[in-house]
Amino acid sequence: MNQLVLKRSVSNFVKPAVKVPNEQRLGSKASTFDRNLPKERRIKAWEKAGEDKESWFKRKYAHVHARDIRNNDTRGSSSLGRATNFKHQHQEHRTKFGNRNMLSSLKPNPLMEYVYGTNSVLSALRAEKREYFTRLLHYGSLSQEIQHLARSKNLALESVDKHRLNLLTNYGVHNNIVLETKPLQLPEIKSIGACNVESQTFSYLESFYDESQKRESTFIVKDGKHFPLGLFLDEVVDPHNLGAIIRSAYFLGVDFVVLSRRNCAPLTPVVSKTSSGATEVLPIFTVDKPLDFFTRSQAEGGWTFVTAGVSKDDKFTQNKKITPQDLNGMLQELPVMLVVGNEGSGVRTNLQRRSDFLVEIPRGRQTSRTCSVDSLNVSVATAILLNALLN
Repeated sequence: MNQLVLKRSVSNFVKPAVKVPNEQRLGSKASTFDRNLPKERRIKAWEKAGEDKESWFKRKYAHVHARDIRNNDTRGSSSLGRATNFKHQHQEHRTKFGNRNMLSSLKPNPLMEYVYGTNSVLSALRAEKREYFTRLLHYGSLSQEIQHLARSKNLALESVDKHRLNLLTNYGVHNNIVLETKPLQLPEIKSIGACNVESQTFSYLESFYDESQKRESTFIVKDGKHFPLGLFLDEVVDPHNLGAIIRSAYFLGVDFVVLSRRNCAPLTPVVSKTSSGATEVLPIFTVDKPLDFFTRSQAEGGWTFVTAGVSKDDKFTQNKKITPQDLNGMLQELPVMLVVGNEGSGVRTNLQRRSDFLVEIPRGRQTSRTCSVDSLNVSVATAILLNALLN
């Protein structure tokens, strides 16, 4: 009992550890956050004028609103009128595509492709190399020739806006015209046979699943060229390089082009546009087994394979290296197949070893430490070698 009384008496004299500020002044009055905020308030402009907000704004800015309407009607030259016109045009443009969704950029028909560009569309319609066409989409007027070709093939002509053409061509340079058509179906061949100089034809073995059929094709004969010239592309993966090579090959007079089916870029509309439509008119084949194609064409047709690029000095390349000058006059004696390889690594080693000759374009200057140009673009190198063969 005495201990309990002692504890109570001690607690009356011990001060608490936490002291409340201004405890005596505040007393039982509660402290709030709003009491510390300033009580001053900014007087609004309409309150100073003794008016309500709506009437003050009408009196102050009614003439500005009337001037904007007048500028919009008369298409005035003031900066405010031009800004209002631009805003109105922007709103009209956005309303056209207000209902777009994520699927609007997809192709309407995945079984079709969209060839674009004036020359590509014209070449496709003239050559009739594709199985069928469905429609022709355009913005603005069409040339008389394109209209005539479209009517002769019962093509549906659709006038669309540029945004639609941009989506179909992935924002390519479409020249306001796009042709919806079936993709090119390239024939697969196994070998190139012998050529007949009198009839200006050469044979090739086309494969149909498990069967093969022998077919013939013509080649160009001119001064300095009595035999056919083919171009084999191995692992050319850039579609722009592929299109540029096909364009140069057609212009210089190559008779046909062969692509390795598993490694080269496909003949997309980008290739057709880059080639300026040459893919539609130049004979192009594919090969599934390039090594067998080399062997059979050399044995059965007597073709000479000339591989371009930098080769290694080993026992397989001895006595095979020639210069571009050695290509002059070669087409007067035998059929030639020029082989061009990948943009970075060149022609594969096994194809180099199976080739008859290896040619390399010499440098015009020594290698510089300040410049990283150590080779030519594959399309440029191909054009140089083709020109050396054909002249």
